[in-house]
Amino acid sequence: MTLDTPSLSPGLEGVPIAESSVSLVEGEAGRLTYRGYSIEDLTQPGVTFEEVVALLYESELPTGTHVDEIRRHLHDQRVLTPDQLAVARQIGAMTHPMFALQAATALLAPSDNDFERKVPTVQERGLSLVAKVGHLVGIIAQARAGRPYDGPWVGESHAHMMLRMITGRQPSREHERAMNALLILQADHSAGNASTFTARVVTSSKAEPEAVCAAAIGALSGPAHGGANEASLRLFQQIGDPKRAEEQIQRMLDDKFKIPGFGHRVYHVKDPRSKVIQQLAKEVIVPGSREADLYDIALTVEKVATERLGARGLYPNVDLFSGCVFAALGIPTDFFTPIFAASRTLGWMVHMKEQWESGNRIFRPTQIYTGEEHRDFMPIDRRS
Repeated sequence: MTLDTPSLSPGLEGVPIAESSVSLVEGEAGRLTYRGYSIEDLTQPGVTFEEVVALLYESELPTGTHVDEIRRHLHDQRVLTPDQLAVARQIGAMTHPMFALQAATALLAPSDNDFERKVPTVQERGLSLVAKVGHLVGIIAQARAGRPYDGPWVGESHAHMMLRMITGRQPSREHERAMNALLILQADHSAGNASTFTARVVTSSKAEPEAVCAAAIGALSGPAHGGANEASLRLFQQIGDPKRAEEQIQRMLDDKFKIPGFGHRVYHVKDPRSKVIQQLAKEVIVPGSREADLYDIALTVEKVATERLGARGLYPNVDLFSGCVFAALGIPTDFFTPIFAASRTLGWMVHMKEQWESGNRIFRPTQIYTGEEHRDFMPIDRRS
């Protein structure tokens, strides 16, 4: 190897891809902050998703009056055309909700494709997508369940709208509080995760916001990123009986099976979001319910896997317990990741704005070529 040959960092691990002031992940300390505020403080009872929308876009905690303005703005921006609504319902019944959401989001784009001249609207367009993507998740859930369309109600919060449309039930105050906390927890996680990095890469090509968001949804759909909460709950359902959990997990670990919801590329202690979700679990999981059994299995997974893997810096991440809380709220398993996408749309759009403010130089990394060099071409009639 010559001195000018670049070294490879698989997965770009440890390679900074941007400067950002949106959120900070401190892996060794197990801390997550948005604009300097801890995730524990931002998910207290009474804090709403609308407050965090204002915080991430404007860098400061909003007043009550401003929160009301944000709520009204999101309410007004949820409106879809009849064609957009019809197509979202059609594709919602055809394919996995994440793919339906990706396609429906792309269809929100304008008929032109020239965002550079529209950069001053980046915040307005982003807020509109935050509003509309949450609405789309509800539309797709209704179509998938065979229910008629029942859209946003006048004056309802983003959390209330999504939970009501997805479940088909009027949420209790406790469930709406939990939904707000889940949306807040998943709103951002630094510039380096796969979907946010995707959003910034697509932004750097000067693409329209809907293209940025649709690309990021595609990245989030993968089980190594957004789909682990679904995989965790399905594992607990497969185990079935809390009394069998320890034996099953020990066997899986012996067989080198990767436990979904366990371990994180950045956190080497327990994920702080996991701790918040466990508090939510205590609030919404009914003792003696099926969800209570699943949560008991999750606790056993945490105990056994931590004993076996903790010395290697592997601990529960946000996905280990979140599926149990989603299930307790009545949310179908296939909609855990779409809710994640609706929440993270806020982070993606804030990063889009920040990417443009940074000068928006297009991402153009290099590669290390390992193929053949300078071969002579052979006409087809001379090849043996």
